[in-house]
Parts: sequence; structure tokens; C-alpha cells
Amino acid sequence: MKKVSMSEIAKELGISKVSVSKALGDKDGVSEELREKIKHTAQNMGYRINNSARSLKTDRQYNIGILIGEKFVMDNEAYYFSVCGEITKKLDAYGTSGIMEIISFENEKDKILPRVYNEKKVDGIIVLGQLSNEYLTVLEQMTIPMIYFDFYRQASKIDSIVADNFCLGYQLTDLLIERGHKEIAYVGSINATSSIQDRYLGYYKALIENNLKLNFDYIIDDRDECGKLLEELELPKNMPTAFVCNCDRVAFTLITKLKSLGIKIPEDVSVVGFDNSLFSTIADPKITTVDNNIEKMVSTAVKVISKKINNPQKTYDRILVPGTIIERDSVKSLN
Repeated sequence: MKKVSMSEIAKELGISKVSVSKALGDKDGVSEELREKIKHTAQNMGYRINNSARSLKTDRQYNIGILIGEKFVMDNEAYYFSVCGEITKKLDAYGTSGIMEIISFENEKDKILPRVYNEKKVDGIIVLGQLSNEYLTVLEQMTIPMIYFDFYRQASKIDSIVADNFCLGYQLTDLLIERGHKEIAYVGSINATSSIQDRYLGYYKALIENNLKLNFDYIIDDRDECGKLLEELELPKNMPTAFVCNCDRVAFTLITKLKSLGIKIPEDVSVVGFDNSLFSTIADPKITTVDNNIEKMVSTAVKVISKKINNPQKTYDRILVPGTIIERDSVKSLN
């Protein structure tokens, strides 16, 4: 394969080689829009950055650590595996590699810092999925640029990229109410993660605005005290007409449980979820869910961590990414 040069990229875009060099080296002197355009063109043309040579010149590794708690990746269909893959692909366009490290239950409990940090393998870290507050407190003492993905901590100074879970939880519940549902349960351990809690608060707001009373029997845990998904969900004695599940994986588990009891979906009970993951499409029926706009979340996360590596003092606070409801076959109208 022919080696692509910076001069060829510059010629393709009608700009100077200096601008290409600055963009690919993440240096100042080009706009963010032009930097993205140059990197996208370089990737499409097959340009490969020699990170070994760059590392010798800049004392950087050109690697980003992606930390995922073991509780989130208990099988090959785990949602965060696919998200990690998307992050790694996006990082490649920046001439950077992603190194995934799974934080085991033991290391999280014992507050063992990640190997990629201790061995100085990375320039920055993306924490994918919410770990325990105790462990996050330890991580926040590390001297390395870091961001949170898909969660946030209220009192933390770490920047975070999250879906607009409160708004989406409200919209999804309101959709059920518009279809005539008044007895609606929420499936999710509300103290497990900020995302689950915000989705619950959106659900609660929709109930309040429609003068529907919150039934605490309809708040169903889906995880144990360690954050691991429960294999068996405990259903309420009085069955609601609809369930809002905090993720498609849980919605899939719930549908399987209900069908084993002879309850038909959506004829007897409606079920909705979040994430627009594989589980929403392999379920029977396919699940009405929320697309979190992962492409936008990943793109934003990669931009932010890249900027923080170049300027560690720069802060972005909490960045909310809007999502979209995807209507499928798991909701029945009672009107």
C-alpha cells in the first residue's frame, strides 16, 4: 500500500502542509472545524501516524486508557464493549490508540489504581460506566487528564459526557401516559448510577405532571449492592400496565420473565427501555427504547479528552447529549 504523505493531504484539501502538520499533531494554529476535517481526510486517505517517532519527540504515549468496571462486562453482549469499540475507532482518527482495562471487583474494592496509569502507558483516561464513589475518589487523585462517560458525580470536578437522561426518562414515560397507561413501574436500582437515577427522576416528573401517584411497590431493583445485574427480578404483587426499564438488557430480562408467567407483551403489559442496544432488537417483541446518540457522545468524549491532554487546566463540566425515542412493538395503546 502506498504511503500517504502530509503534502498529499494538504493538496487534497487545498491548504498548507503546515496546517496539516498542526492538526495531526494536535497543536494550536488551526480551528477545531479544520482540524476535524484534516483528520477525517487523512484517515480516509489511509494516512498512518508514526506514534513511536512522535513519542520520542513529545514525551507522550498517544494512548488513552478506557476503564470499565467488571460489573458492566459480565458477558460478551455487554453494552459497554460496543461503546468501547466505538471510542477506539474514533481515537484512531486522532492518531491515538485506546487501551481497555477492566477494573475487577477486587481492585475496585481494594482501591487499586489501574495498571495503564501505574505503568504510564496512557496520556489520559476515559472512565466508562460508574464505579463506586470510594474508587472514583481514589481515581480523582491521579495526576492525569480524565473524563467520565455515561455518568457524573455531583461534587466532582471531573468533566463528564452523558445522555440527557432526565429529559429522556420524562419523554419515555410521558409516551406511555399518552397511550393511556396510568400504572407504570420503574425497573432500576436508583442509587446504582447517576444515569439510572436521572432516568428515574424523569419518570417521576412525568407522573407528577399527569397527576399520577408514585407507587413505591412499582420501583423495582435490578442490581445487587455491588452493582451486578440480578438474574431474577422481583415483580410487584399487583401488575402495572407498563414498565420503564433503565436499559434494554433489563427490559429483555423482564420480558423473558413475564412471558414465562404467561403474560403477553404488549397485549397484557407494555415494556420500554434505554440504549437502543442489541437486546432491544433480539427481544420478541422488539422493544421501544431510547437511542442515546452514542456516536455524538463518543465523538464529544474523544474531543474533550484530546483537548484536556493538550491543556489539562481546561474544564468542560457536564456535557448533555440529546437522544431519540425509537418506537417498536412493545407498547400497547390503552386509549
